[in-house]
Amino acid sequence: MRVLRILLLTLLVFATVLMAAMPALAAGCGQVSVQLRAIGNPTWKPVDFHVFSTVIGTADDGYAEFGQTTTYLLYPLRHQSCPDLGIGPGDPHFGSDPAKPTYVHEMEAGMDVMNYKDADVFRAADFSGKNGVYAVWMVVPKPGTIGSSPDFASGPIIPNSLFPIHVYGVTYRNNQVWNSGVASFDVPPLTSKLSCPFFVDGHSHFPIFLVDSYVFGPGGPIHGHYEYRVAMTDATGNGWFITVRFTVQQ
Repeated sequence: MRVLRILLLTLLVFATVLMAAMPALAAGCGQVSVQLRAIGNPTWKPVDFHVFSTVIGTADDGYAEFGQTTTYLLYPLRHQSCPDLGIGPGDPHFGSDPAKPTYVHEMEAGMDVMNYKDADVFRAADFSGKNGVYAVWMVVPKPGTIGSSPDFASGPIIPNSLFPIHVYGVTYRNNQVWNSGVASFDVPPLTSKLSCPFFVDGHSHFPIFLVDSYVFGPGGPIHGHYEYRVAMTDATGNGWFITVRFTVQQ
């Protein structure tokens, strides 16, 4: 379990407060049950949510399959591993127009390539043993802030001044805390201080990967209604509450 958290720390960012279930803005994610609620007035937003089950590996192999899944979900040349970022920027990519970049379907494309299927109901075997239920999404800027990124010299960005973006997540089962430490991370600014240095004004986009499994929980029945309750907040305190819901059957 500790190994998986270390792996996740290289990929995610997690803040301080969580919400109980509350009314929220539907995320428009098809069969994926996701709700969003803004915290303040964020100038960035999470998009392209997907929820699916696949392997995470075991403690014996250091949960190697988790790292493989997060790598394969995004085109490997366009997104590359960086010790300080996890899956970070690779080759420049933005679609046909850097003023209107098309990052909102990158996770969807990876789902198609890997043949992963979105769902909100899973079997016990999908959430135990070597398997876990993943929630993944992309974070993109809202229109307004223009600057340089690894993808372009001038285009929409989430500026470095808003980082680190903090994310904190807890898994609930039947509205009770089930795993209080599913993730807690920071996404850093893209600066020369990183082990993979950048000299840009900010992020054009960045991915979030979250996973949990029965093997990390407190025991008891595996079946039930689960929620990943996540708070993402930037350096100004603005951000998003995110609730991802799924059911595990007996």
